[in-house]
Amino acid sequence: MADILPAEGIVLHIWSGLWDLSSFEPHSMAAVLYLQLAIPGKFRVAETSNPDTSPSGQLPYLVHEQHVVSTLPSIIKYVSDLRNADHTQYPNANLDANLTPSQKAQASAWAAHAESHLGDLVAHALYSVDDNWTKMTGPALASMYPIPQKYYVPRRIRTSYHLKLDAAGLWNALVEEKPEDKPFQKEKIHATQDIKSNPKVTGAFEKQKVVEKVRTELNLYQELLGTKTFLFREHPTSLDVIIAAHFILLLEPPYPDSLVKDLLAESYPSLAEYARRVHDLAFATGKPAIQPISPSFSLGLLLPSWPNRSATTRKPLDPEDIQFNRMRWAFFGLAAGAFATYIAIVFKDVEIKIVRAEQLEAPLKDSDGSESASL
Repeated sequence: MADILPAEGIVLHIWSGLWDLSSFEPHSMAAVLYLQLAIPGKFRVAETSNPDTSPSGQLPYLVHEQHVVSTLPSIIKYVSDLRNADHTQYPNANLDANLTPSQKAQASAWAAHAESHLGDLVAHALYSVDDNWTKMTGPALASMYPIPQKYYVPRRIRTSYHLKLDAAGLWNALVEEKPEDKPFQKEKIHATQDIKSNPKVTGAFEKQKVVEKVRTELNLYQELLGTKTFLFREHPTSLDVIIAAHFILLLEPPYPDSLVKDLLAESYPSLAEYARRVHDLAFATGKPAIQPISPSFSLGLLLPSWPNRSATTRKPLDPEDIQFNRMRWAFFGLAAGAFATYIAIVFKDVEIKIVRAEQLEAPLKDSDGSESASL
């Protein structure tokens, strides 16, 4: 935990900000929004790209004096409890203080739904869509890491979302439409031909599946919000913060493929306005003090067997993981080989110099075997 700042006040450690946003990760953004609304001006933000600095191996986490709190729900609870500990200094720390028990139960259920379902939509837009990954997310993540991590850590982050998005029907859903070798040749598609054999038809079919999936989720939240300014009260609660963080990450990044972004902005303008209302209110008093942590070389990120402390079970390696491991072992092999070669050359050069010195210092002998004066 070398990156933890000195225990002065409250320090919130989050995934680094990108695209003029406080963070590119929903939980980190939600944590910033919550603290901005609950204890504005009373905390600092430390941006990092290494979750292994956290006790749980996850970001965000919060450091306050001798306390270290990890995961978004725990951070919200800890900050909320500050109101009871010191009401004078933290009078508005608990955004859910005025909710009824029934409303708190509803908020917990909807928060879990948002983190799962809206989280899938954000991950799909950032990691699954090829154009967004190759032209926006991948290069942005690579810029956060030094060599050699920048060449494989972003792809590992992307791969970590594969299984969940695939199960939700949102992994690689948008198929790139490539031009045919003969653009003027018309091909007849027989009725018995598999629809997936035609990339254009497949692309349109997959896009429609994504649209239907997105509409299903957004319809729920449009009904939940209705005509209200915020979900429960006249001021945002923790649930407003969590939902708004996900919507902002669907609306604001400069997605090259903006299918989900456009759908949310054009077909659900009330949700877009709601998310921006929460976001703007959070930053109405200004942005928090930010102390970026420069990317550090982490040997753990290089080791092929480095464990993810947040994982409870180890998944079987997929072909991409195997390739990464081979590349990293090759990196170590090349480094070790280069070092060994360097040592061999150095020692050989030293040995040659020693031999030459001994030859120069040895007394010269005449042809009859008698010693002559040395040079």
